[in-house]
Amino acid sequence: RNQVLLERLKQGEHEKFAPFLKKLEKDVRHRLSDEGATINNKKRLNILLSDVKSIQRSIYDDYLKQLTLDLGEIGLNQAELEALSYEKVVVKFESTIPSAAQVSAALRVNPLQVEGYTGNPLLEPFINDWSKSRIQQVNTVIQQGFYRGATISDMTSELRGTKTNKFNDGTWAKVNRSNRTIVRTAIQHASQQARHETMKQNSDIVKGYEWVSTLDSKTSDICAGLDGRRFKIGEGIVPPAHPNCRSTTTPVFSESFDFLNKGATRASKGSSGGKQVDAKETYYSWLKGQPKAFQEEAIGVSKSKLLRDGGLSAEQFAKQSLNRNFEPLTMAEWKKKNPVIFAEADIKL
Repeated sequence: RNQVLLERLKQGEHEKFAPFLKKLEKDVRHRLSDEGATINNKKRLNILLSDVKSIQRSIYDDYLKQLTLDLGEIGLNQAELEALSYEKVVVKFESTIPSAAQVSAALRVNPLQVEGYTGNPLLEPFINDWSKSRIQQVNTVIQQGFYRGATISDMTSELRGTKTNKFNDGTWAKVNRSNRTIVRTAIQHASQQARHETMKQNSDIVKGYEWVSTLDSKTSDICAGLDGRRFKIGEGIVPPAHPNCRSTTTPVFSESFDFLNKGATRASKGSSGGKQVDAKETYYSWLKGQPKAFQEEAIGVSKSKLLRDGGLSAEQFAKQSLNRNFEPLTMAEWKKKNPVIFAEADIKL
C-alpha cells in the first residue's frame, strides 16, 4: 500500500516542476528574441549562450532547492511510517524513529545504486547533474542552430516542438519527461534510505530486508532477478536499481516472528488482471505460471523459452540471470556461462 501511495506522490512531485518549466521556456524565448531574426556572429552566439545558461541555472537552482526540501520531508514521513508499521504487527513493541538528522544523513551520504549511472551517485550531485545536462541540452539546440544557419524562429520552434505532435517532440517536452524520471528515481531513493535507517534503529527485531519487485510485464531484468532475495541491512543492493524503479523492500524480522508470515499475500498483475498471490512467490516463479504470450511480452521470446524449457527452477533462473554486481546478463553471456540450459531449451543465438 505504501508503494502504491508513493507512486502517486512521485507524480504529484513531478507536477510541481510545471511552473518552473513554464518560466524556463518564457525567459529563454524572450532572450532569444532579443537577437532579432538571426544570431549575427560567433561573438553574439557566445554571449547568448552564456545568458541562456545563466537564466536556466537560476531557475533550476530555485527548483532543486524545493525538490531537496521535499525529499527530506518524504524521507522523514517514510521513516515514521516504517517505525509505526512495526508497532502495528508486533505486540507491545515500541519502535525507534530515527532523528531528522539521521534521515537527512542517510539520504545525502548513502549512494544511489542505479544500474549504468557513471556520475557521482550521491543524491545531491545526482539531481545537479540532471539540471546541468538539461541546460546543455537547450544550449546545444541554439549552438547547432547557429552553425546550420537556422533563424531565431527556427530555434524557438525546435525548443517548443510542433503543434502536430502536441509539442511532445520539442526540447522542453524532453526536459519535462526527464524531470519525471529524475523525480521518481530520487523519491524512491529517499524512501528506501529513510526506511532502511529505521530498520537499523530497530535491529533488536529487524534482522535484514527482502527485495520486493512488481509482479507485472513491465518489471526490469535486474528487479526480476532480485525479487525475493534477502540481505543484511547495509550490505545489499537497495532500490532504485535503475531510473523509474518501482521495486521496494520489506523488513525481515527475527525468527520468533515467523508466524506473521502465515497467509501472507502480495499483489500481481498477470494475464487475467490483478490479483493477490502467495507472498512466497518470486517474480520468475510467478511468471512461470503465466501464459506463453505474457511471458514473451515480459522478458522476450528467447528468455521466456529458457525459463520454460531450460530445466532451471525459478530460483536458479533468477540467480543465474544476474552477475556478481547484480547486473543482468545478456543472452550471449548467459550461454557462455551455462550452455547446457540453452541446449536443453533448443535455443540458438
